[in-house]
This record gives sequence, structure tokens and C-alpha cells, in this order.
Amino acid sequence: MNSQILKRGINLLKMIILPIAVYIFFFLLTKAFGVENFGVGSDLVVIFRNAIYTGFIALAVSYNLTSGRIDFSVGSTLILSTILGASLALRYGLGPIELLLLSILFGVILGSIGGLVYILLRIPPMVVSLGVAMTYEALGYIVSGGAGVKLIGNQRLLVWATNPHIYIMCAVIVFILYIILNFTTFGYNTNSLRSGQELAVNVGINEKVNTVLCYAIAGGLLAAAGVVNMSVLGTISPDLGLTSMSYIQSAFLPMFIGVTLSKYGDRNVGVIIGALTQAIITAAFGKLGVSTSWQTILNGMIVLAFFAYSFNHYKIVEWQMFKEKKQLAKLDQLEQN
Repeated sequence: MNSQILKRGINLLKMIILPIAVYIFFFLLTKAFGVENFGVGSDLVVIFRNAIYTGFIALAVSYNLTSGRIDFSVGSTLILSTILGASLALRYGLGPIELLLLSILFGVILGSIGGLVYILLRIPPMVVSLGVAMTYEALGYIVSGGAGVKLIGNQRLLVWATNPHIYIMCAVIVFILYIILNFTTFGYNTNSLRSGQELAVNVGINEKVNTVLCYAIAGGLLAAAGVVNMSVLGTISPDLGLTSMSYIQSAFLPMFIGVTLSKYGDRNVGVIIGALTQAIITAAFGKLGVSTSWQTILNGMIVLAFFAYSFNHYKIVEWQMFKEKKQLAKLDQLEQN
């Protein structure tokens, strides 16, 4: 029992060491450049808030991309579900909980529709998601009359970016995802399909049902991210011309960090930790005056580094095994001599 607790504690430490190390590095770096307000007070609150917002998007992307399905409709789903939820909340004088639940419900429905379209048409998910994105963008524009939904000044509804509401929401959502992914048939099937799709299908796992459920979960997460974003800005506006595709860009680094950290614990928690790491890096770049173009380049380099590690980490293990065997061979040779 004690060994199990110790092992879990060590694994937890391995998961959180990355954002802690990144924070300390940039805290010292910004101090060296004369920046006194990085990562403290309100700046730290913004970092946590951005981490949760980006983390929800990254989690949504991860439920499909790790199974080989890239979904370019994430931004349009986020926008349309939030517009629909906020519109009903305003019309009927509902509260913040109803706003959140309605938006998540619309997100689940929109996500499920996207999954069903992919299953029924049987064409590459990239192509399907482009069509879905254009449709959802147009619907968001029509439903809101092109003006979006404005909640500026309506503090009763704009609570999901404030303490403690945003942390409670994040904890509840991640806990639900943890249960779903680790203790349900869906979670078992999802992990099996990721490990070996053909084998999983051959043993009776229904890939189509699992795919629609992944899209549905992604839609709910995107709606939650949309509510957080609207609580920060006070408004949500429709996009056209596939400009909503930009939302997916912020998801890659947290997702790859989460996948890397999943060997130490839950993947959902790993993605949130990855989002926190990215939020710290982004905040530090802002404080250091790094331009947007250079931030994009540097973030791309970091993503590429995680790509390289994710696909080649087994080579490090092989090299360590080879080194140990070589040392043992030398010891055996010395003993024989």
C-alpha cells in the first residue's frame, strides 16, 4: 500500500515538474531583464485562466487527433455552441449555470453531428471538418444576425473566468473526463482503438459509435472553452471564411505534452498541465516583448521538439539498454580475464 502511494506521488511529481521548471526558468529570466511582475498576482491569475481555456480546446482536439482524426471545425463548434447557449440564457433570463450547461449541451449536439457526418460520408475527416466548419460558421452568423452575442456589463453571467468558478468548472470537467476515460466501456474502447484499431475492431469494438462519442465529448469541451472566453471578453462573435480554424493552433503543444505525460498518470490531467506550461511560456514572451511573429516561430519550434521526442523517445530507451548491455559485457570480459 505504501509503495503504491509512493509510486503515485513520484508520478505526480514527474507530471508537475515541467510547468514548475518552466515557471522558475522564465521567472529568473524576466527578473534578469528587469521585469518585476511576471507570474505573480494578477499575472498568475491570467496564466491559470488561459491554461484552462487552452486546455479545454486541447482536450477536445486530443479525443480525435490521437485516433487519427484531425478536426478543423473546433473553432466553429466553440463559437456556435456559445452563441446558442448565450442567446437562450439572455432571452429567458437564465443564470450562469444554465448558460454553461446549455452551451455544453449544444456543443455535444454539434460535435455529434460532425461525427455522424464523418461516419455517414466515409471521406477523410479533414475534408468533412472543413465542410462542417463552413456550415457552423454560417449558422453562427445567421443565428446572431452577424452581431454575435454581447454580455458586456452582465456580471451575473460573466462569472466563468473568475475565481473560484473557473477552477471549480475545470476540476469538475477533468474529474468527469477522468472517470469516463479510465472506468467506462467507452474509455476502454477508446484506448484499445488507439493502441491497435484493426485488432480492436476484430474483437468486436464498435468504432463508429466510439467515433461519434469522441466528437460529442470534444463538442462539450469546446463549448466550455467558449463560455470561458466569452466571460473574459464579454462577447462572442461569429467568424466567416474558415477563420475559426485558427483556434486549433493553440491545442497542439498542450496535447503533445499531455500524451507524453500520460505514462505517469491520467492523459486529461496531462493535457491541462501542458496547457499550463504553454500559458507560462506565452506570458513570459509577452513580458519580454517578443513579437507575435517570433512567438509563433518559437512555439512552432517547441511543438516540433515534442514531436521529435514523442516519435523517437523509444530510441533513448534502446540506447540506455544497449549501454547497460555493453557495460555488462565488459564486466563479464574482465571477470573471465
